[in-house]
Amino acid sequence: MMRSLNTRVLVAAGLVLAAFLSAAGLALDQAFKDSALTSVRERLSSRVYLVLGTIDLNRPERGMAGASSPGSALETPESGHYAQLLDASNERVWNSRSMLGITFQAGFDPSVGNFSFANTTSSTGERLMALSYTVLWEGAGSQANLYTVQVAENEQAFIAQVNRFRKSLWLGFSAIGVVLLLVQTGIFRWGLKPLRDVADEVHRIERGEEKEISGDYPLELRPLTENLNALIRTNQSSVKRYRNALGDLAHSLKTPLAVVRTTLEAVEDPSESLAGVNESLDQLDGTIDYQLQRAAAAGRSAIGGLFEIEPVISGISNSLRKVHAGRGIDISIRIDGDAKFQGDRGDFMEMVGNIADNACKWARSLVSLRVFHATGGQHSNQRFLTIEVRDDGAGMPEDDISRALLRGSRLDESTAGHGIGLAVVKELVEDVYGGVLRITSSEKGTAVQMVFPGY
Repeated sequence: MMRSLNTRVLVAAGLVLAAFLSAAGLALDQAFKDSALTSVRERLSSRVYLVLGTIDLNRPERGMAGASSPGSALETPESGHYAQLLDASNERVWNSRSMLGITFQAGFDPSVGNFSFANTTSSTGERLMALSYTVLWEGAGSQANLYTVQVAENEQAFIAQVNRFRKSLWLGFSAIGVVLLLVQTGIFRWGLKPLRDVADEVHRIERGEEKEISGDYPLELRPLTENLNALIRTNQSSVKRYRNALGDLAHSLKTPLAVVRTTLEAVEDPSESLAGVNESLDQLDGTIDYQLQRAAAAGRSAIGGLFEIEPVISGISNSLRKVHAGRGIDISIRIDGDAKFQGDRGDFMEMVGNIADNACKWARSLVSLRVFHATGGQHSNQRFLTIEVRDDGAGMPEDDISRALLRGSRLDESTAGHGIGLAVVKELVEDVYGGVLRITSSEKGTAVQMVFPGY
């Protein structure tokens, strides 16, 4: 198997070119051969008429009138040009001087006024091309006589002419083929240059000389280069998030650990410090959960990662109905069309699950989940995917909304959790997926919208 794309294209083009030139050459060869044969027949036909115009058919044995000789070729022995006259019984009554010691017989149509063309061989083994023509002569006598004029010429001249043309034709076509292959090689190398440039840029990225593909490439290659850049950016973003998360985690653990150590060292009875230790351990647990969720966010990728939203939201709502079954919360779902999300399924479940779980905690009786598409306004065709979660709870003031988005902040200490759910959702929506998280609240309830561009 040929691994080079350039070689594959050149071999395919060479085979197509060879087939085309061969077919064209055979067609031209046959056309020239037919044309040359037609020329021979026309030349022999003219000679037939010259013979008929020269011989006295009343007394054909007298031969041609000297002054009206049809040509010196018929007067020269073994010239390769011959003529003879046959009577009704196919007996020769006259022949040209060029047939000295030579005879030939050619099949012909005895019908009056018809030309008959045939190949034959003379008595000396010479291959001839012969043309016969039969006439009915009503001369001075009372009875009409039937005569057949036969003219012939050596076949070698015709064969030599065809062979010369074939030689010139195939030499010319071979030269054209070589030139076209060289031209095609140059065209293919020029046409495939963007692919080689992409490969060179990828090698430079591997060596750390560049961060992404930056060349201006043809339209056919742009999806490839854009997806490669998206993959590179996604990988770089993941590495950066892991590094930041580890750094933040290390920094965040220092204070709670110091508190635990100080508390344990400050009291003589360890049981008296359990309350402070448990509080610090809860803080450690929440910090670790937050940083792990933040670091594990996969983010949107232009390559794959497209899945339908409806089955995922249905699974989340079914789980929440079971969790909050004792409160009688009604969860409604409305999804416009076959909406899809591009990204990680776990990230999507984290975002929607956190918001929907909070809504169920604060709702009186109803939680609605809606997914729809919208455009960016009158002068923008950009589409946005909006996921809205609304509850009919008591709502919360504007200050509480800002405070709820802070990591570790809990508006109601009586509910379970570490206060990191909304903070994780905000980072996923805005930092990882480039969207917007909107929260509006009133005494009639709270609405949370996650708006993602590019859908």
